[in-house]
Amino acid sequence: MPKLKGSCLCGKVTFEVVNAFDKMFLCSCDQCRQITGSAFASNLFIAAEAFNWLAGSDDVVTYQMPGRDISKSFCRVCGSGVPWSNGDGTKMIVPAGGLQGEPEVADKFRMFVAEQPSWSSNLDQVAAHRGFPP
Repeated sequence: MPKLKGSCLCGKVTFEVVNAFDKMFLCSCDQCRQITGSAFASNLFIAAEAFNWLAGSDDVVTYQMPGRDISKSFCRVCGSGVPWSNGDGTKMIVPAGGLQGEPEVADKFRMFVAEQPSWSSNLDQVAAHRGFPP
Protein backbone atom coordinates (compact mmCIF):
# COMPACT_ATOMS: atom_id res chain seq x y z
CA MET A 1 0.00 0.00 0.00
CA PRO A 2 1.46 3.43 -0.95
CA LYS A 3 2.77 5.67 1.82
CA LEU A 4 3.24 9.40 2.23
CA LYS A 5 6.04 11.02 4.16
CA GLY A 6 5.64 14.09 6.26
CA SER A 7 7.64 16.38 8.50
CA CYS A 8 7.75 19.54 10.52
CA LEU A 9 9.14 22.70 8.90
CA CYS A 10 12.72 22.23 10.14
CA GLY A 11 12.77 18.50 9.26
CA LYS A 12 13.72 17.35 12.76
CA VAL A 13 10.45 15.38 13.11
CA THR A 14 9.63 13.01 10.23
CA PHE A 15 7.01 10.31 9.75
CA GLU A 16 5.37 8.10 7.17
CA VAL A 17 1.77 7.02 6.88
CA VAL A 18 -0.26 4.73 4.65
CA ASN A 19 -2.01 6.91 2.07
CA ALA A 20 -5.55 5.76 2.85
CA PHE A 21 -7.06 8.17 5.37
CA ASP A 22 -10.46 7.48 6.92
CA LYS A 23 -11.52 11.10 7.32
CA MET A 24 -10.47 14.70 6.88
CA PHE A 25 -11.97 17.25 9.22
CA LEU A 26 -11.77 20.91 8.26
CA CYS A 27 -12.75 22.42 11.60
CA SER A 28 -13.54 26.11 12.11
CA CYS A 29 -14.34 25.94 15.83
CA ASP A 30 -12.86 28.69 17.99
CA GLN A 31 -10.33 26.33 19.57
CA CYS A 32 -9.06 24.88 16.27
CA ARG A 33 -8.66 28.38 14.87
CA GLN A 34 -6.68 29.44 17.93
CA ILE A 35 -4.51 26.32 17.99
CA THR A 36 -3.62 26.64 14.27
CA GLY A 37 -3.63 30.42 13.90
CA SER A 38 -5.71 29.97 10.76
CA ALA A 39 -9.33 29.86 9.57
CA PHE A 40 -9.59 26.12 10.25
CA ALA A 41 -7.64 23.03 11.20
CA SER A 42 -7.08 20.45 8.42
CA ASN A 43 -6.72 17.12 10.19
CA LEU A 44 -6.61 13.63 8.69
CA PHE A 45 -7.51 10.51 10.67
CA ILE A 46 -5.98 7.06 10.23
CA ALA A 47 -5.55 3.85 12.22
CA ALA A 48 -2.52 4.07 14.54
CA GLU A 49 -0.92 0.96 13.00
CA ALA A 50 -0.80 2.73 9.60
CA PHE A 51 1.50 5.42 11.03
CA ASN A 52 5.23 5.34 11.78
CA TRP A 53 7.62 7.91 13.22
CA LEU A 54 10.86 8.00 11.20
CA ALA A 55 12.81 10.52 13.30
CA GLY A 56 12.41 13.11 16.01
CA SER A 57 9.56 11.65 18.05
CA ASP A 58 11.47 12.76 21.17
CA ASP A 59 11.16 16.35 19.89
CA VAL A 60 7.35 16.22 19.81
CA VAL A 61 5.57 18.21 22.51
CA THR A 62 1.83 17.83 23.12
CA TYR A 63 -0.49 20.38 24.67
CA GLN A 64 -3.75 18.99 26.05
CA MET A 65 -6.44 21.59 26.73
CA PRO A 66 -7.64 21.07 30.31
CA GLY A 67 -11.17 19.69 30.52
CA ARG A 68 -11.55 19.28 26.74
CA ASP A 69 -10.70 16.64 24.15
CA ILE A 70 -8.54 19.12 22.25
CA SER A 71 -4.81 18.70 21.85
CA LYS A 72 -1.99 19.91 19.65
CA SER A 73 1.38 18.30 19.03
CA PHE A 74 4.26 20.29 17.65
CA CYS A 75 7.99 20.16 17.02
CA ARG A 76 9.88 21.65 19.97
CA VAL A 77 12.46 23.11 17.54
CA CYS A 78 10.33 24.92 14.91
CA GLY A 79 6.81 24.80 16.41
CA SER A 80 5.20 23.15 13.37
CA GLY A 81 2.13 21.00 14.01
CA VAL A 82 2.85 17.28 13.84
CA PRO A 83 0.69 14.15 14.27
CA TRP A 84 -0.72 13.01 17.61
CA SER A 85 -2.68 10.08 18.94
CA ASN A 86 -6.35 10.25 19.87
CA GLY A 87 -7.38 9.62 23.47
CA ASP A 88 -7.54 5.83 23.30
CA GLY A 89 -4.52 5.41 21.00
CA THR A 90 -6.42 3.79 18.12
CA LYS A 91 -6.09 6.68 15.65
CA MET A 92 -3.45 9.15 14.60
CA ILE A 93 -4.49 12.67 13.72
CA VAL A 94 -2.23 14.02 10.98
CA PRO A 95 -2.14 17.74 10.10
CA ALA A 96 -2.65 17.74 6.33
CA GLY A 97 -0.17 20.58 5.76
CA GLY A 98 2.73 18.46 7.03
CA LEU A 99 2.39 15.83 4.30
CA GLN A 100 4.61 15.66 1.21
CA GLY A 101 2.02 14.68 -1.37
CA GLU A 102 -1.71 14.41 -1.86
CA PRO A 103 -3.65 12.40 0.71
CA GLU A 104 -6.27 9.89 -0.38
CA VAL A 105 -9.28 10.48 1.86
CA ALA A 106 -12.48 8.41 2.14
CA ASP A 107 -14.66 11.15 3.70
CA LYS A 108 -14.19 14.92 4.09
CA PHE A 109 -16.16 17.08 6.50
CA ARG A 110 -16.33 20.81 7.22
CA MET A 111 -17.20 21.31 10.89
CA PHE A 112 -18.34 24.19 13.07
CA VAL A 113 -18.99 26.37 10.02
CA ALA A 114 -21.15 28.64 12.21
CA GLU A 115 -17.88 29.69 13.91
CA GLN A 116 -16.02 30.25 10.62
CA PRO A 117 -14.85 33.87 10.38
CA SER A 118 -16.30 35.92 7.54
CA TRP A 119 -12.81 36.82 6.30
CA SER A 120 -12.26 33.18 5.33
CA SER A 121 -15.44 32.85 3.28
CA ASN A 122 -15.69 33.23 -0.49
CA LEU A 123 -11.95 32.77 -1.01
CA ASP A 124 -12.53 31.94 -4.67
CA GLN A 125 -13.34 35.67 -5.11
CA VAL A 126 -9.98 36.80 -3.70
CA ALA A 127 -7.21 37.49 -6.20
CA ALA A 128 -4.88 34.48 -6.47
CA HIS A 129 -1.12 34.63 -7.22
CA ARG A 130 1.45 31.89 -7.80
CA GLY A 131 3.83 33.62 -5.38
CA PHE A 132 3.90 36.99 -3.67
CA PRO A 133 1.52 39.51 -5.25
CA PRO A 134 3.08 42.34 -7.27
